[in-house]
Amino acid sequence: MVSLTREFQNKDDAYCFSLAKALYCVATPVTVGFYAPWGHCKSYLLRRIQGYMHLQSWKKDQQEFQRTGVRPREASGWDLLRVLLLMVFFRPVLTPQHRSRRNVRHVFIHFSAWEYAGSDQLWAGLITALCDGVEREFGLVPMSVYRAVGRKCGVLVAPLRQEWVSKRYFCLPLWVAVLLVTAVGIGVAVLIFLFGIPIGNAPGDAIAIVEGLGATAVGITAAVAIRTVVTVARNVVVTQKAQLERQMNRTDLSAQLGFMSNVKREVRTIAGFLQFMEIFQRRKLRVVLEITSLDRCSPDKVVGVLDAMNILLSDYEAPFVSILAVDPSVIVDCVESSLYMKGMANNGYEFLNRTITLPFSAPRMDNDTKRQLMKSIVDCKLALEKSLAEEAVQRGSQAGASPGPTGRGSRLCCGSANQSSPTRPTDDAEVPLVVLGRDEPVKARCPKGFKAKDLIQEAFDSLLHETMKEYMTENLVQMKRIVNSISVTVRLMATEVPQEKLCPAKVAAWVLLANQWPCRLSWILQCIEDDEQMSRLGMGQGDRLAPDLPLWEVYEKYMEELDMIKAQLEKLLELDGDPELFHSFLCGRFRVQDANFFLPFTVNLDSSLKRHMELLRGSRSLKRPKKSPGLSKCALLRMSVDEVCSEMDKLGLKEENVQRYKERVREHNLSGRALVYSDRNEIRDVLGMGLGEWMAFSVYFLGSVPPQGCAPAAAAPAPVLDEKKWLGLQEGSCRGSRLSIDTSRENLHR
Repeated sequence: MVSLTREFQNKDDAYCFSLAKALYCVATPVTVGFYAPWGHCKSYLLRRIQGYMHLQSWKKDQQEFQRTGVRPREASGWDLLRVLLLMVFFRPVLTPQHRSRRNVRHVFIHFSAWEYAGSDQLWAGLITALCDGVEREFGLVPMSVYRAVGRKCGVLVAPLRQEWVSKRYFCLPLWVAVLLVTAVGIGVAVLIFLFGIPIGNAPGDAIAIVEGLGATAVGITAAVAIRTVVTVARNVVVTQKAQLERQMNRTDLSAQLGFMSNVKREVRTIAGFLQFMEIFQRRKLRVVLEITSLDRCSPDKVVGVLDAMNILLSDYEAPFVSILAVDPSVIVDCVESSLYMKGMANNGYEFLNRTITLPFSAPRMDNDTKRQLMKSIVDCKLALEKSLAEEAVQRGSQAGASPGPTGRGSRLCCGSANQSSPTRPTDDAEVPLVVLGRDEPVKARCPKGFKAKDLIQEAFDSLLHETMKEYMTENLVQMKRIVNSISVTVRLMATEVPQEKLCPAKVAAWVLLANQWPCRLSWILQCIEDDEQMSRLGMGQGDRLAPDLPLWEVYEKYMEELDMIKAQLEKLLELDGDPELFHSFLCGRFRVQDANFFLPFTVNLDSSLKRHMELLRGSRSLKRPKKSPGLSKCALLRMSVDEVCSEMDKLGLKEENVQRYKERVREHNLSGRALVYSDRNEIRDVLGMGLGEWMAFSVYFLGSVPPQGCAPAAAAPAPVLDEKKWLGLQEGSCRGSRLSIDTSRENLHR
């Protein structure tokens, strides 16, 4: 574990600082795989990394100034005019002095793939975001001028002392040639002004020839200058981002091939511009491209963005640092299911490793960090509700001060007997805890009572208690859901529940339970509902669930049935959090009566989960007709050895054989659970039944007929659950269970 210093507030800061230091010194181009699950505050962590890299750049700039006495330049003010003149007349030189510089400036560009998900070429959106970010950082005019004149002559690599060398025009420095052409133009203008265009004598013809040559030179130069100015103006008016987006909308094949070529050329242009600005600003430049929301796009678009990242990496001198902030499990599935990658990337992890240069998995949040994030969300929620309440009070006071139809101030309370219908209270947070009937006296309908916002505050305080931080989620979106659900649930209960029955601490715990383990809680609620229905109909096979029975014991009672159908609930079980935490959170906290009490107000639990389990349990009970003999697997699981012996009397076997079979059942301790999870051939060998008796026993107890065409000794065995598979739902969550693990192992291997 990383030891935290005073500089870091939590463990996340230490990880972000370490990655920022590594990215500051890494050789480009590089692609960082910033791996974190969905909702794991990736944006927050990226901002922390960005802050640390900016701080490191500032420190290096100060050190470089102390070493050389030269400050970095910026592309603004007089420096902007200087950089434009340098682009037109000079070429930069990559000197040894520049290579030795250690100060680096990072330009951060954010690309949300979800914003371009509607485009056919999502990968091209990455390049357009890069163009737009560079133009926004350095200015549109310098980038437009460089596209017009600067990209034709790249950076010179030479062991020179000066950082700029003049461009050449007819073996002359370009700036000298421009001055000469300007002087010629002025001279021609003077000659024309003084002599006009004389024709007819020798001196006049000579002057005309000189004027013609001068005008030609000036005209050619002016034409080149006008063409350059027009190109710059066009680049300013129609940005490169707009040009690329226009080409993205074209669907013909020839346009697509040309578009790919334009994209690669644009990437090279941006790289050359950054090299030019490096030498001008007297520090190195790196573009950090943060790619987010890619795990929300379709598989083919995901592959397209990964291809675009490979384009950025194709130039080994490109100053690009790409940070791919995604959930790797989602990206791997997209790569493996993409039609474009069939036969190329059967293993998505290998394909991802070929693209990623530096993998970085975001750390799991510790309890203190989760509590801090939850507290910040709660504080923001309370501040918003407070501001809304103050505005409502202010509006109510203004409305009360204005005269009403009767000449008196309008009252917002429901104490007036002349009102035909109750009105809303002034403060939205002030909700009466008891809703009285319409036949109640008017004065009793609006008691002073408590404010709902006070109960919400108490619920939030309970949520932020030290004992609750272990059960909080690491997902920021889920945290917001919990906070919002608590607010809604308390307000809803405040309108229906008497004051003495509403416990804000329990409300907060129930909302947290429904958010963290929706599948298991839905299973418990469905089992409670089915038990009550069976009891009302007189169809219960056992005792009814007592109101004071803990919910964990209810879960234990039906745990094996859940284990039998968990293959059909696999996707729903993935919604749940840690099973061990579920056990420790549920034990001793809620009972059956609490579940029935909170169920009508549980707004954050998807009712379709419970409905799906209701259909599963109902379909299992309908699979066996009532007229056909046999026990359901759920009923058999709860049978003891004596109950199994009693059921054997219903098979209609010979009395002497039945007694012998009962003795063997008791001798080998064959309870209902042992019959379910044991091999059928072993059961038959232990009981010593003949073919006909074994057929009757198998149909009644085991629920199916042995396969035909198989010898008795080689009958197809029932699937024997592996020990780890049998403990799948119970692993980590069955501590304190009445069924010990040792007993489970003994029954499994018997």
